[in-house]
Amino acid sequence: MPPKPRIQIPAHVFVYTIAFIPGVAYAYHWYENAPTDEELEKELRKNYTHNIDTSREKHGQMNNFLRNMKDSNSDQQRKMDQILLGGRGQQKRLYAVDEKIYGTEEGAKLQKEAQQKAMTKAKRKKKKKKKAIKESDGEESQGELGKSNLEDMQQISTVKQSVAVVAVVGALAAGASIFLGGNRSQ
Repeated sequence: MPPKPRIQIPAHVFVYTIAFIPGVAYAYHWYENAPTDEELEKELRKNYTHNIDTSREKHGQMNNFLRNMKDSNSDQQRKMDQILLGGRGQQKRLYAVDEKIYGTEEGAKLQKEAQQKAMTKAKRKKKKKKKAIKESDGEESQGELGKSNLEDMQQISTVKQSVAVVAVVGALAAGASIFLGGNRSQ
């Protein structure tokens, strides 16, 4: 019988050590050969000057904007107040007015026609809505049957999957006990 070794290393520790060696070697190599901060800055300036310049411009614009926001008399503050009011500070027209026909009989005719068109549109929309509601009421009973069938199929597939998983885990456990179990007769 061979002598028992003085140092015993568990198998999993040995495997993990071997697996970590390439990562540690790469990290050491990068640490030793990494560019200095000055070299990295030179490379960035050479390859990305446009991005650096636009970033500086945007930073300056943002600083200027914030500085103007602190000043209550600035033009920027007036614009922000106008935006926050949402146009409530002064009355605005939402449509153009033709001065030639405003206040004439022709203008009154055009206005009546526009109102009639709007009324017919509203009636059509109402009819479509009622029709859609009636159709959906008829389809609900058929839809409920379809939903229950779909739920049953999903339950069956879930049960099949769980049975398959239990079978696979059982097979793995049996295989592991055969190969790694050792001799029980001792």
